[in-house]
Amino acid sequence: MIFFRMGIDWLTMSIFLSKGILNVPLSIPLMQLKIILFLLSKHTEKFRTLRKNKGDIRIAFHSPNKMNKYIRVQKDTCPRTSKSNVVYKIRCNNCDASYVGQTGRKLKTRIAEHRNHIRYKTSTRSVITEHRLRYNHDFKWDDVQILDEEPSYRKRLISEMLHIKQQKNSLNLQTDTESLHKAYIPIINKV
Repeated sequence: MIFFRMGIDWLTMSIFLSKGILNVPLSIPLMQLKIILFLLSKHTEKFRTLRKNKGDIRIAFHSPNKMNKYIRVQKDTCPRTSKSNVVYKIRCNNCDASYVGQTGRKLKTRIAEHRNHIRYKTSTRSVITEHRLRYNHDFKWDDVQILDEEPSYRKRLISEMLHIKQQKNSLNLQTDTESLHKAYIPIINKV
């Protein structure tokens, strides 16, 4: 196929074809030669008359200006708290303590559970509830940081463990990182 850019007109093209300036192999009959032209309004009618005069030439018009170039359908951005399959970090409002967790559900659902856990009368308390009751601190519930997005549960657990190990003052329990092999610890400490 031969592509003509917008600057060439039909007269120049026919001269090029007749004088052999275009590099067309002789084995290709002129009838099978496909020439793609960009649509130019002032040249369109000239090409149509060319087709009427020559029965063996078929011309197909192509416009580089498509509607999707000018009209874009934008999706609304998803709020951070509506994301799922995330590893997140909640910081204490009063000290440098933080908690890293992961969830496959929407983040706002998991944050609401953390926030409301203090109201439950259970024998086991979460580490966030324990910190809130012991020090009378509160957390930055509206400023939860998403550390990673990972749809695979196992990869998300590994990401959670890595982020827990990177924390300076972690509220997470030691059992949260038991599955992480000890070979990774020196690598994490270098980062």
